[in-house]
Amino acid sequence: MQPETHQSGHVDRDLAGRELADTLSALSLADTVIVALSPQSVDLAFDVAQRLGCELDLLLVGRIPAPGHPETTIGTVIDLDVPQTVIDEDLARKFHVPPGYLNTERQHQLLELERRHFMYLGDGDGPCHDHAGKDVVIVDHGMEAAILQLVLQRLGVSGAKSVRVVRVAVSGEPMDDRAVAQLLKQAKRFHKLLH
Repeated sequence: MQPETHQSGHVDRDLAGRELADTLSALSLADTVIVALSPQSVDLAFDVAQRLGCELDLLLVGRIPAPGHPETTIGTVIDLDVPQTVIDEDLARKFHVPPGYLNTERQHQLLELERRHFMYLGDGDGPCHDHAGKDVVIVDHGMEAAILQLVLQRLGVSGAKSVRVVRVAVSGEPMDDRAVAQLLKQAKRFHKLLH
């Protein structure tokens, strides 16, 4: 599955949301879910989902850095219903990962993702991450290419009908954690009312 990628420059959130909603509306997608890959993307993704009347999802992603090289990602933990861990075996060999390192880092990321999941989505109040048969639109706020590729692979495995990636750098201050959580809950209530 090859994603369609759209890019937008540094723009105002309202304008970006309106333009993205117009673009997606013209595609006549059947069952769309807007996926934010970071809390910083939630407000734009929320705006688009509201304009289109579709589902909003947040996939939290944790990265496992190479030992001694924190700028290099050798693995990713994705907060799905059953968390998925993907390790780049070639990079793990290249950086001579010591025994036990990957398991320790995976456990650390799982705990952090659980904490963040509860903070943003509450206990049992979050999206179900069911992307099977859906047209998925990822709102990317600058995720590392390696991590984005792993997310795309997992969406393909989960049976997503199509995947589009929209990369947008928006202006303004990032939202605080409480505001992100409120938008996600509001989006879920709104989607239930429509369906």
